[in-house]
Amino acid sequence: MPPGEYSHSSPFSLSPPRPSSPTPPATARFQIPNPINSHPEIPISPPAPRLEENTSRPSTMASSVAAAAETALGDLPEDALLAILAFLAPPDAAAAACACRALAGAASSPELPLALALRLGLPPPRPSPEACPASARRLFRSLHRLRRLLGLWRRLPSSHSTSPSLAAFEWAPRATLAASLLAPSSHGLAVSKSPFVTVSIVESGDTVATLGEVPVCVNFVGNNHIVVEAASGGDEEEEMQGGSPPEEMYMHFANRRSPGAGRRRRERLGRRKGGRMEAEHFVRIPDAEPTKARPLQGLWKGICENRTLEFYLVTYDDIGGLTCRRVSETKGHNSGYSPLFWTTDATFLEPPFSEQELDRYSCCEHIQVVTSGHTEMQSKGVSWIMCINSSYDLVGPHPSAPLDDMRNLEGRIWLYEDGTFGFGFAGSNSIIDLRHVSLDGCIVDT
Repeated sequence: MPPGEYSHSSPFSLSPPRPSSPTPPATARFQIPNPINSHPEIPISPPAPRLEENTSRPSTMASSVAAAAETALGDLPEDALLAILAFLAPPDAAAAACACRALAGAASSPELPLALALRLGLPPPRPSPEACPASARRLFRSLHRLRRLLGLWRRLPSSHSTSPSLAAFEWAPRATLAASLLAPSSHGLAVSKSPFVTVSIVESGDTVATLGEVPVCVNFVGNNHIVVEAASGGDEEEEMQGGSPPEEMYMHFANRRSPGAGRRRRERLGRRKGGRMEAEHFVRIPDAEPTKARPLQGLWKGICENRTLEFYLVTYDDIGGLTCRRVSETKGHNSGYSPLFWTTDATFLEPPFSEQELDRYSCCEHIQVVTSGHTEMQSKGVSWIMCINSSYDLVGPHPSAPLDDMRNLEGRIWLYEDGTFGFGFAGSNSIIDLRHVSLDGCIVDT
């Protein structure tokens, strides 16, 4: 039949007309148009049905993740769970014990105090004669309390106290915490230490603090405030553990001002050096050592222009500023923590430095150590430089100077290659070099 003509198998057929050309092979019915194929007349085999394969195969990854999330904590050995709980405070460990049975068993285990002691690098604590979960929890709380006391503390100024302004709590033999009062020594850069309070753990698992042979109490008022006072016969630490820090502070001071509190307090006060012991308040120095991100922070010591050793505390704020204060032994509420210098931008000037900055540094002398009436001075390599401003009562300018000039004295901080630094101000030819008071939690140059 000629092309273009159609033949119908039946006059009543509803199928479309077919061309008269020969019928193509059966595989052509599955031909898929492909623009890349340059020969569309070549038959293409039908693709495999992938939809059935995807629906029939389960997601093994999702099931494995879900199974791991359900069983990972329970599969951990008890030693691993004890190590986890050793990083938590007692209230947090009690809350974690409510998460699953495995943590609940580890929290009530008598080995929990041992895990905390190993983490702190202490010898194993003596086992309590009462082998019960309550005694283990009591010992765990006592070890955690000693850990909270570790570090440097600054005494709040008061008119009646003549003690040094700094106290350091350090580990002593037999899992004992010994506190020492730090004071500037008259021999160069040395720091003198005098015994203060000793905190130990007795067989019952409780903590006992003594000042010499006199029992005292070291109570927390919040997280960063402690009060050292005469023993009262009751355990005030247990009473103050329940509430938030504002509630604890309110309870501490409200009890002292309740009717009859003064009489009861006088009855329970101990004797210290033949006189009445007054309560002494200390606040924690949280960042006592420098870090890579904050190389100036911490507690420092240095020889002033009057040839005496002083302590300095440098702190960073949340907006990028820096402040240095002198921690002195002067009596009064404000003079013992006076500011020295400050800056709102703690950004260093990096080398190469300008000739003006190099001349400023080379013209100053470094006051370091006074030995036999001789002041040792030497120059150090400078890594970075920072611009600072002085407090108006620091340098003591001429009385006839205007008030604006007194409050805007410009200075510099020179960060040395060994990690220490020095500072000085315009109009002064000396640089006060500062050194570390503690390194890795230990007091140096004692």
